[in-house]
Parts: sequence; structure tokens; C-alpha cells
Amino acid sequence: MENLGALKEIDIFVGKRLREKRQKLALTLAQVGEKLGVSHQQIQKYEQAQSRISASILFQIGQFYGVSSHYFFDGFQHQGKKSDSLNLGTISQDAVTVLNILLVEDDPADELLARRALESANIKINIFCVHDGVQALDFLRHGSVSIDFPRPDLVLLDLNIPKRDGHTVLKEIKRDREIQEIPVIILTNSISIQAMVNAYKNSASGFICKSFDYDHFEQSIAGLVNYWGSVVVLPSSAYSNMSSAF
Repeated sequence: MENLGALKEIDIFVGKRLREKRQKLALTLAQVGEKLGVSHQQIQKYEQAQSRISASILFQIGQFYGVSSHYFFDGFQHQGKKSDSLNLGTISQDAVTVLNILLVEDDPADELLARRALESANIKINIFCVHDGVQALDFLRHGSVSIDFPRPDLVLLDLNIPKRDGHTVLKEIKRDREIQEIPVIILTNSISIQAMVNAYKNSASGFICKSFDYDHFEQSIAGLVNYWGSVVVLPSSAYSNMSSAF
């Protein structure tokens, strides 16, 4: 019964967010319904929490409104409901179907090598790359760089990036309650022991030095992808479970 109550509270919260965003964009129920191929009455039911919205419909509405699906859940945890929302389902030990990775890398050559190594892994990878610290934080917090890329399962972060360096970005991620659970792996040319220690002190989930030997680098990336894609349960699975309840 507690789970049913929590689901209803999320229905109401998401419905309110849907309505507020539609009204902010000055769209009518009929316009949204026509875009999605459903009646305006159905859109109204979603907004009034009279009908549970599916993850696929929520994604389509998000694309139409110019936001990610996660936007409609933002703020729910601020009402003291985060623990409830994350416990709606059971933890699944199944390997992920696709590992969504945000790569933060400003060097085109290093980006190419990282992409090649990631794409050679056995697990299917979905990669999005940003090129400075400001872009990285903006994407993670608002999804404004690209509305089509899902919430990352994993961040691969270079330390030597412009605007805000990797250490600063790592600190800001781990201080932000909205995104702090996303694992951040440092992927860098730095061989400084102090840089490594500082990264772990700031809650990095790993530290990988880029190797001049590509085969060795590819093996390291393969091990990384296998671990995060099939061995552990990622924090993002909690959001997937929450969305699938709709």
C-alpha cells in the first residue's frame, strides 16, 4: 500500500510538471494531443494524474517541450520523497542493454581514441561528448546541450579541460544532490599521484591514465565498460525503475 501511495504522489507531481511546462510554452491540450496522436482529453488526464503516463509517452512529450524526461521528476526528492521514489521497485542485477556515457574531453585526438576504445567493447555504448567543464555541468544539470541524450550512466572526465578543470567539475558534481550519484571516472594524461589522490578524495569512482600503447588503453576501457555495464548495478537503474512504473 505504501508503494501505491508513493506512485500516486509521483503521478500527481509529474502531472503538475507537465501542466506547468505546457502552459509556460503557451500550448493547448489539443496541440499537444495532436503532436502525440492522442486526444486532448488524454493529455488532460495525464496532467490531472487520472491516467498513468508511460515512459515512452513521457519521452515524446519531453522532446516536444524541449526537455529530457528526467525534467518532469526534478524537485520530487526535495519534498522528502527521494527515498520513496527510489525504492518503488527491486534492484535488478541484469546487465544494462545500453551504457550511456558522457565523455568530457577537449582534445580531438584523445576523443577519437576514447570513442574507438569504447565502441570496441562487447557492451553497446551510447556516447555523448562535451568539450569543456561548463558544458559538462550544464548538460548534467539541465540537459540543454542535447535533449535527445538520456541521463548518463557514467561520466568519463578529463582533468585538463578548459573553462572549468576536471577537479572543479568533479567537486561540483558531487556537491549537487541532483547528479551526485552518477559515477565519475577520471580519464586523463596526468601521471601525478597528487592528482589521483585528490580525485579520490573528491569521490571519483575511478582513475585511469591514458596509455601511449593503444592496445593497453583499449583493454583498460574494455575492463571499465564490462565492470560498469555488467558487474555492478548502476544508480541510473533506480530512475529507470521509477520511469517504468508509469
